[in-house]
Amino acid sequence: MKDSRFEALLAAARPKNIHANDDFTDEVMSSIHSSEILSSQIRKKSVNKKETLFMKLRHVPKFAIIAIAIGALLVVSGSAYAAYQLLWPKSHVEISQPTTSVSGRQEVAISFADCGSGSLTSQYELKSNATITIDEVPGVVKAHCELNAITTWADATFPHDKHFAPFRTDKEYDSVLLNTSMSTHIKSSDTSSITFTGLTKYNRTDETFTTSSKTRYIAGGMDVSAKDITLSDPVVYVTSEVNHITQSANCSPQHCSSSGKPVSKELLAVVKLSLPFQNYDQFAWQSLSERITCIGNPEDTCLTGYSGGIDLYQGGATASRQNNTQMKEIQGVVTQLSGKTTTIRSSSGTLFTVVTLTDVVASYNTQKAAQYYNNQTVTVGSSLVVRYLEGADQRSHTIAPESLISVQLQIEIVGKSDPVKAY
Repeated sequence: MKDSRFEALLAAARPKNIHANDDFTDEVMSSIHSSEILSSQIRKKSVNKKETLFMKLRHVPKFAIIAIAIGALLVVSGSAYAAYQLLWPKSHVEISQPTTSVSGRQEVAISFADCGSGSLTSQYELKSNATITIDEVPGVVKAHCELNAITTWADATFPHDKHFAPFRTDKEYDSVLLNTSMSTHIKSSDTSSITFTGLTKYNRTDETFTTSSKTRYIAGGMDVSAKDITLSDPVVYVTSEVNHITQSANCSPQHCSSSGKPVSKELLAVVKLSLPFQNYDQFAWQSLSERITCIGNPEDTCLTGYSGGIDLYQGGATASRQNNTQMKEIQGVVTQLSGKTTTIRSSSGTLFTVVTLTDVVASYNTQKAAQYYNNQTVTVGSSLVVRYLEGADQRSHTIAPESLISVQLQIEIVGKSDPVKAY
């Protein structure tokens, strides 16, 4: 023991009527060791064992102290990051200023990352009967990207039957389906159940589920407690549904009939969304027409997504591997109508001539348009969708009757109940 002051104090504290036992005292004091310091990197042989940690640190260069502090912080923060790592990557969407599309509508270009397994196209144009304005498009696209990411996470997290599962030979089995709801709100909840608000414009009624310790509540991409999600928060919920499937006796991979009986439905997760509720409205997303590269015509773009068409002609052309033919698609605005021949201008400005066996446009305009399709006739300026067969390495701008698969008048819809309107 090197500290004489400590020894003196210890001796002074001894009661007067106690006899000293020098051998015992020496043995006890020799067995006392100093506490371990923070790191062996700053332990010195010459350091007095009775120095405190801060006394020892006075002998260490400042840069070494800073390095030790940063190292300790990284150890602690690394553990914290592991505990709070996001369940799915945060989506990133960048949207350009609006321009005018080839169809004369407002259009934006986007780039994105971490949008789940669902892909977004690079161009969107706003339909003329849209429920949103062009200024609201960025929020709608970001919301759709977030929903894609949540669905991808759910598919990877919870057990269910795969969408393209191999044919099953057993005649009876349970099938587990996974579903992520439309955006909604919590209507009410207690310790054992939760009710979600139905949306009448989508013909959805309220749904009530029993909750358990396995029900997950998620906000900001992290697990939270149930109380962290309130009635005012926009949410989606993930459920699994078990159906008992009975297949017909003669079921084969080529032909099979089956019937399903619901067995159970379980609430797996409630997910709080990050944007205002209106951004997740399904009609808002359906207000956008997606532009992608036309199949077989890489220099042009074609509208896709939530769209439709009225059949003007259905042909019988089929692809032939021997002739190396493939299905191609072109869309364009009608520039000329001449009996059996219709000319359209594609997005690149290329003129395509479509030839049919009869005057299909006149037949539709006089016999079907007024009676069935809200009097939406085909005129110069109408948009047509043409699908046809052609060799993969060919680029003909005249489409003959024997190559035609279909010709459609393109229509513009946001909701299924909307009146028919030509694009």
